[in-house]
Amino acid sequence: MKTSFQNKPKTALAILILLAVLALAIQPVAARDKPNSPSELFPTKWLPAPEQFDLAGGVGNTGGNFSKEQIERFRCESSGDPSAAVDMSCNTTEFGQDFAPDNEIAIVVNPMDPNHLVAGSNDYYYRFNNATGARQALVPTGFFTSFDGGQTWIDGQIPMRSGNGAGDPSPAFDSANGVVLMAQLENVGGQGGPFVAQGDVSVSRSTDGGVTWSEPTTVMMGTGAGIGPANQAVFWDKEWLTVDNNPGSPFFGRAYLTATRFLNGLHGSYAESPIYLSYSDDGGLTWSAPAEISGSNPDFCTYQETGPASECDEDQFSIAEVAADGTVYVHFINGQNEAEWEVNFDFDSQIMVVKSTDGGVTFGSPVPTAQLEDGLSDMPFSVIRRQTVWGHQIRWTPVGNIAADPTDPNHITVIWADRGTANPNASDDCIFAARTAPNYDPCNAGPGADLDVFRSDSYDGGATWTGRTLVDSAGGASQWFVWSDYKPDGTLVAAWDEDTVPAPADTFVHVLWDEGSGKQTLGAEENIDVSATHWAGQYTSAWPTICGPNGSPTAGKDCNVFHGDYTGLAVGPDGSINVVWTGLNVLVTVPQVDFYTGELHEGYRQDAMFARR
Repeated sequence: MKTSFQNKPKTALAILILLAVLALAIQPVAARDKPNSPSELFPTKWLPAPEQFDLAGGVGNTGGNFSKEQIERFRCESSGDPSAAVDMSCNTTEFGQDFAPDNEIAIVVNPMDPNHLVAGSNDYYYRFNNATGARQALVPTGFFTSFDGGQTWIDGQIPMRSGNGAGDPSPAFDSANGVVLMAQLENVGGQGGPFVAQGDVSVSRSTDGGVTWSEPTTVMMGTGAGIGPANQAVFWDKEWLTVDNNPGSPFFGRAYLTATRFLNGLHGSYAESPIYLSYSDDGGLTWSAPAEISGSNPDFCTYQETGPASECDEDQFSIAEVAADGTVYVHFINGQNEAEWEVNFDFDSQIMVVKSTDGGVTFGSPVPTAQLEDGLSDMPFSVIRRQTVWGHQIRWTPVGNIAADPTDPNHITVIWADRGTANPNASDDCIFAARTAPNYDPCNAGPGADLDVFRSDSYDGGATWTGRTLVDSAGGASQWFVWSDYKPDGTLVAAWDEDTVPAPADTFVHVLWDEGSGKQTLGAEENIDVSATHWAGQYTSAWPTICGPNGSPTAGKDCNVFHGDYTGLAVGPDGSINVVWTGLNVLVTVPQVDFYTGELHEGYRQDAMFARR
């Protein structure tokens, strides 16, 4: 494997490309590296980094010339043994799918047929211009459909109504209306700069079980460059879709769609990000007007950037869950509980839950379920200015999900992964540091930032919660991107990414935890520190070497900076556990010149992995 550039020729062309690309990558975002107000800090935690889309830099000429329409028509198939691990992505050379990433995988199971599965991904299609160093990706929402319990898969793309990027997949079965739905984001990026505009939420329908998909219906519409400098721009993010598939529920067949509505202030500053909900009763054909549901709580939403006092409107990562009796619970994280901030403007999150007993028409006030240790002082930062796992460069969030016990509609569980205790080295001034080279850890959070998995339970329909309870600690190795569900007998199961050794680790594994039987490893070790596409050296020439791989003379250069924000797990009606995650276990050569070596870049691609237990 080629990990060193010291003993390879550095051509004049390669050096010129390096300087040009780094100038492009660094200059447009320099103003945000040194925040001079709290409104600069909040988006650093919760908004996507423009680099993760790889939309900027202009159209290239290597890796194929293709249109959005060609991509949407493309189909292929994959197969494997789900009792081990299956790569759902077919990895054909057509359109460069033998190296392009699939990440942020979600999965659902047909409540009437445990062998009928539908998953979704961020599905990248790359172009490179090796004469200039430019790169661009079209990122539709990928889908994977299986009718045989995950042995064979159809791999394709959901249509985009507008824009050149989609993703944040959220599939759902609607058994009452006999359709499969896929919610996604739609946006426009790479139009002469690093900004992302439009930010819509749309939903596509399939009437043949997930083989073909309709043109999406726009449910929530964005305006302006929400990830950018526009005034009053609206950017929707982190949508989630769920359907009431309980025949005894008074709202059987109602689909619930939630998302975060980011609103810009002057010059692109952060103003607010409340949670909104829309619902459909006709299989996704029509939707109610989106309504704000995150509510107010004077005791726990005390900080306010721009809105009314006590309003819980600085939120992200909403997940809706329907209990067996039709009650709707929506989980989200909120950053306004000042009493839990260890230093000023730390923005530690709290998980809050709102509840509706009338089919999502009205919601009660938000109830805090757990206080998190994910403040700006609690974790180091990556080269794309987002919080990361110590020893890696991936974008990290603590968020998991919410799950309802099918045997007791009043028993609800939230799950997450964070460091558990505050960073003892934090100071009030450290979070205002640049968080760039050479110091990506200005609060000295890294060495103690071991991430563990926790849960909090409610046994009275969300009125009160147990608070933080440890699920697993992995002997000091970090864990992240946890997702959970309940088996039909009321047993909780969860899966997450886990470092193979305490930090700094060069590999991780995806693990499955069963409340009744313990933990097992799924699939191969994943090589997170040598990335085929999202490698750190594209964004800076001063990467942190702690990322590794250990012993490499270019440690840190090839580290993966983004492999999604979540993994997925869904339990079938027969109790089968279906798990999806982003794998990095196949070494590939990319048709992109590594501008440090002058040769084609090598790294581990991001694959859509599946296992069934």
